[in-house]
Amino acid sequence: MTSSTMRPDAGATVPDAGGGILAPALRATTIGVIALVSLHAFEALALTTVMPTIARDLDGASLYAMAFTATLASGIVSIVWSGNLADRRGPRPPLLLGLVLFATGLVVAGLAPSMGVLVAARVVQGLGAGMTSTALYVLVTRVYPQRLHTAILAGFSAAWVVPSIAGPFVAGLITQTIGWRWVFGLALVVLVVAAVLLGRIITGLRQDLVDVPWRWRSIVASVVLALAVLGLNAVADRLDPLGVTLAVLALVVVGLTLLPLTPRGTLRAARGLPTDIALRALAFAAFSGAEVYLPRLLTERDGLSPSLAGVALTVTGVTWFAGSWVQGRWDRHFEIGRTAAFSLAAIALTLVALAAAVALAAPTWVVIALFPVVGLGIGTLYPRVTAQALSRAGATEQGFVSSALQIGDSSGAATAIAVSAIVFAGAGSAVPNAYAAVFAVMAVPALLGWVVAHRVR
Repeated sequence: MTSSTMRPDAGATVPDAGGGILAPALRATTIGVIALVSLHAFEALALTTVMPTIARDLDGASLYAMAFTATLASGIVSIVWSGNLADRRGPRPPLLLGLVLFATGLVVAGLAPSMGVLVAARVVQGLGAGMTSTALYVLVTRVYPQRLHTAILAGFSAAWVVPSIAGPFVAGLITQTIGWRWVFGLALVVLVVAAVLLGRIITGLRQDLVDVPWRWRSIVASVVLALAVLGLNAVADRLDPLGVTLAVLALVVVGLTLLPLTPRGTLRAARGLPTDIALRALAFAAFSGAEVYLPRLLTERDGLSPSLAGVALTVTGVTWFAGSWVQGRWDRHFEIGRTAAFSLAAIALTLVALAAAVALAAPTWVVIALFPVVGLGIGTLYPRVTAQALSRAGATEQGFVSSALQIGDSSGAATAIAVSAIVFAGAGSAVPNAYAAVFAVMAVPALLGWVVAHRVR
C-alpha cells in the first residue's frame, strides 16, 4: 500500500440518503458502534484508575507497566490479522470473534489469582480489542458516506465522555467497596449490552469472499513486533549494559517490523497517508506513556483514593471530546496542517509543564489541571487525521489502512509505556524524580510530531 491520494471508491457502500449520523438509515448503526467504543473507553479508563491497587494486592508492582503493554502488544497481532480478514470477508467475522475474546479476557482477569495470570488475561483482551477496533473502522468506510466520516469519528471520541466522567470514579468506588475484581464484571455487562445493540448490524454485514490474499509477511511481522515490545518492557527489570543493549535491539526490531505493517514512508513521515498515521501514533504514544503513571502518582504522592485519583482522567476525557466535537462540527474552518501542529505543540508543552510541576512539588490541583490539556490536544488531532487517512483508501484497502492506523496507535503506545517503565526504573522508581522523568520523556514523541505536522496536507 503506497498510495496517498484520495480514492473515488473510498466512500460508503450503501446509498447516501442524506442527513447526519443519526438519520433513520444510520441510527441503529451509530448507537451500536458508539456503545462498543464506550466499552473500550470504560475498560481502559477503569483499569488505568485501579491498576495501582491491583498491582499492590497481587504483589505485582514489577509487572505494572506490562499489564498495559501486554494488551497493546497482543492487539497489534489481532489488528493485522483482522484487517486482512476484513478485506477478504468484511467486518463481521473480526467483530464477532473480537467480542468473544474480549469477554473471555474480562472473565479471566476478574478471577486472576496472581499478577501473571492477570497479564495473560490482558493479552486475551488485547486480541479482542484489536479485532473489534479494526472492524469498526472498516464498518465506518462501508456504511457511512465520506462526508460523515469526520462526524462519526468525532462520535467515537464522544463515546468516551460518559465513561470518562463516570468510569474512573465508578471503578475507584467499586474498588474501595466491593473490590477491584468487580470492575471487570461491570465491563462484562457493558460488553453484553454493546453486543445486543450490535446484533442487528452484525446480521447485515455478511459479505462474499473477496480475492484479497493473506498478508502473511505482515502477520508474521506483527508477531515479531509484539514480542519486541514485550521484550522492551521486560528490560526495565535489568538496567545493566546487557539490558540496555537488549532495549536498543528491541527498538530496532520495532522499527523494522513496522515497515510491512504500515504504508511506505510512515517511519519517515512522508507527505500524505504516511504522515496521517505517524502523527496519530506519536500523539498517542506521548499520551499513553504519561497517562498510565498519572493515577499512580496521585495515589502514591498525594495519598488520593482510586476514585479521586481518577478525576484527572475524567476531566481529560471531557477535554478530549471537546476537541473532537469542535473538529467534527467545524472541521472545514480549520486547516489540517495548522490544526495538527497546534495539537502536538499543546501536548508537548503540557507534558513538559507537568514534569516541572511534579519536580517542584506543585499542589495536587495543578497536576490534575494540566493533564486535560493533553486530552484537548489529542482530541483535536484524532478525528481530522483519521478521516483523512480513511478517505485515501480504496475499497479493498480499507482493512489495511484501518489496521495501519490501529497498529500505529498500539505500537506507539506500547513502545512508549515500555520506555516509560525503563525511565521510571532508571530514575529509582521514587517520588518525584521518576514521575517527572517519565512526563518529560513522553513530551519527545509529541515534539517530533510537531516538527513534521506540515506534511499532513
